[in-house]
Amino acid sequence: MTGSGDIYVAGTGSFALESAEYARDAGLEVRGLVELMDRSRVGAEIHGLPVRAADDLPDSGASAVVGAGGDRLELWDRLAPYGWRAATIVHPRAHVSASAEVADGCVIAPGAVVGAATELGEHVLLGRGALLGHHSVLDAGVTLNPGANVAGHVRIGRGAMIGMGAIVADHLDVGAGAVVAAGAVVVRDVAPGLRVQGVPARPYEGGEE
Repeated sequence: MTGSGDIYVAGTGSFALESAEYARDAGLEVRGLVELMDRSRVGAEIHGLPVRAADDLPDSGASAVVGAGGDRLELWDRLAPYGWRAATIVHPRAHVSASAEVADGCVIAPGAVVGAATELGEHVLLGRGALLGHHSVLDAGVTLNPGANVAGHVRIGRGAMIGMGAIVADHLDVGAGAVVAAGAVVVRDVAPGLRVQGVPARPYEGGEE
């Protein structure tokens, strides 16, 4: 959803403000924030926006996007049972190829580039300046932090996180739930759930090869 309509941002922290600004830049009207953690914030005003509870749906089919850190899919699961509809934010200074597919709930920040024939699953987050090559697939809930550079023909599994400034070489698989540390250079497949760091990227000390 870009260019028109109302949206709520799920979260009240610093990234909620950034997400709200992305939404406004994309032509959306931000109606408020949705608190997911601390009900004591409900009814307050944060970042100049009113805060409501997840179970306080303003109208049938109201749209929201996750604007909080952590497991994006788990956070969405706190909204979905109440009837919220997933919105999508594509910042106008991002470039998304015409042949790319972007699922509901994605947030694509300024300076991000999505290559040809690439697929983004639900609730994917591409941070500022993240680069995603052609014919790559990001499963649901993946996060590419600012400046991450993922080459073409890469598959990144559900809920994986690519750290700030990290590089993933072409034709590789990064498994579900894997974490690639900031600045790492990935030159071989990363197993599901594994945490890697360094140049070239290796498992954290104490992890399994």
